[in-house]
Amino acid sequence: MLILLSAAAVVRGEEPLSSEGLQKKYPVNVNKNQRPKSFAASWPRWSVHSNLLGFVQFGPVVTAEYNITRQLAFGAHARFPSVGALTPVLHHAGAENGGRPDKISGIAFGGGPLLFFKLRRDLAYIGLTGEYEMSDVLYLEDYVNEWRQDNRKVIAMVNGGYRFLFAHKLIPASPRKRDTFFREGLFMNAGFYAGAERNQFQRIYTDPEADGSDVSPREGTTIKPFGMIELSVGLKF
Repeated sequence: MLILLSAAAVVRGEEPLSSEGLQKKYPVNVNKNQRPKSFAASWPRWSVHSNLLGFVQFGPVVTAEYNITRQLAFGAHARFPSVGALTPVLHHAGAENGGRPDKISGIAFGGGPLLFFKLRRDLAYIGLTGEYEMSDVLYLEDYVNEWRQDNRKVIAMVNGGYRFLFAHKLIPASPRKRDTFFREGLFMNAGFYAGAERNQFQRIYTDPEADGSDVSPREGTTIKPFGMIELSVGLKF
C-alpha cells in the first residue's frame, strides 16, 4: 500500500497523504469586477452609419441604431435633401412655372425597427422606416413672378439589404487597440429603400400681383413613389 501511495504522489507531483494537494485553489474573495464576462450575453449595443450614395440621389443619410437584441434594432436618421443631386427632379415645376428650382433647403428625419438574419459570417436585414421632411423650394429667382413652395412630406418605406461584417474576415492587421477597434466594428450596408411620399404643399408668390395668369392650385396634396439605393459605411461599438 505504501508503494502504491508513493507512486501516485510521484506521478501527481504531491506529497503522499497530503490534503492540500487534493484541494482546488479558489480566490478567497470574488467581487463584481473579477467575475468573468459572458460573451454569449453581450454584443455591440450601438451602430452608426452613413449612406454617402445619397449625394447622387435625394440626400445623404446619417443613421444611429440601438440594438435591443442581437436580431432586433431601432434606428433614427437624418437626411439632407438639399445636397442630393437628384432632388431637383422631385421638384420640377414644368416649363410654364419655372422648370427646375433655383434653390432648395430643408431636412428630413425619421426612423424605425430593423430585423437581422444571420447568413454565414454576415447579416441580412429588413425593416420599416417612417420619415418626415420639411423643405422650401424657390423658383424663378429674381424674376417678377418669383415664387416658392413649402413642402411637408410624410414618407413610408421598406428598408432591406445585406450587412457585411469585416470583423469576421481573416484579414492580417495591426494589433494596436485603436486599429483593432475600427477593424472589429467596421461594416458596410448594401440595400434599398422603397415606398411612397405624401406631400402637403403650399405655393407663395413673392409679388402677389404677378400670379394672375397662374391658375394652378396654391395648396394641396400629392402622393408619389419614393426610393433610394443604400450603400452605407458604419461602425458598431
